[in-house]
Amino acid sequence: MTQNSNQKIERHYFELFRRIYPLPDGQVKYGDKPDVIIDGPKRVGIEVTSLFLKKGELTESEQNQRKIRANVLKKAHQRYMDEGGKYEISFSFNKEQPIQKGQKLIAKIVEMIRKIEASRTGGVSKWFLEDIPELDYVYINPNLYSDPQWRNVQGHTYKGDTMSVTNLEQILRDKEKKAKKYKKCDAFWLLLVIDSFDRAQEQEIPSEQVKLSSDVYEKIIIFITAPEQVLVLKG
Repeated sequence: MTQNSNQKIERHYFELFRRIYPLPDGQVKYGDKPDVIIDGPKRVGIEVTSLFLKKGELTESEQNQRKIRANVLKKAHQRYMDEGGKYEISFSFNKEQPIQKGQKLIAKIVEMIRKIEASRTGGVSKWFLEDIPELDYVYINPNLYSDPQWRNVQGHTYKGDTMSVTNLEQILRDKEKKAKKYKKCDAFWLLLVIDSFDRAQEQEIPSEQVKLSSDVYEKIIIFITAPEQVLVLKG
């Protein structure tokens, strides 16, 4: 994701946040390092970051897996079409089985579809998926198409992942290290966003009260997008 895309997302979240949380007096200015500056009697810099369940550098993180799924499906579909495929097919991937070997999975998917497509069965029996644990559902449209599409119709069963306090603390320490490059301000806030509609972020807040300490950030706040909710961890 490009820096401009990240900035657009951060601004979107901040605009949602400012509707429900009182800000200091001053003009809101968007930029970088930090992401937002409220230029008023007290100049406040606000760093905005998304709170993912797992770090983005981990292959098994949802933010990476959804890209890998899309790539696998695109290449498997292309191979299928090159071999004269005629059926539209919908897939749902198993979140509990992250994709590790994309090329092998592509070959398995195409081979499996070739074995069963003539039956036009609609929903594919789990028996055919035993060797492909990365998939949990496949549906074959029985109609023939000149340009058949393959779709990821990802199912979603929320299993109640709980926000990790350890993860929170690590994000805070990482942000504190980068704060040395911030533009000069009288105070800094850290705004952690949980987008409730993003499977990579959706998580439950621990039942016990969470508090964080920081010599850099005057306020540390979690903003949950739906329902709109604010949790102040410091300040």
